[in-house]
Amino acid sequence: MKARFLMLWSAAVLACAAAFVVHLALRYETVRLGYDVGQARSEQRRLTEERRLLAIEAATLKQASRVEAVARGTLEMDVPEPARIVPVGRTARRRTAGRVR
Repeated sequence: MKARFLMLWSAAVLACAAAFVVHLALRYETVRLGYDVGQARSEQRRLTEERRLLAIEAATLKQASRVEAVARGTLEMDVPEPARIVPVGRTARRRTAGRVR
């Protein structure tokens, strides 16, 4: 009878210890995942801010005054003479020389 009690008592203590270890493992995993989510959100905020700044920079670089300044300064371009301007678009098409299919 005493041996049976001791065996049941040992089984109960082992079951409680196992349950406690499982609880600690789950708690540790929950905390670790919380930190991972926090880091992911921080990275998302950083990337969103970087995207916003790049969109502003792209808009700035597309401004006509900026394009003209780069064309005149860096590329040494100038306004073309009227004789060098070729209209493109809805104008009458010229006939091509040679055979046309």
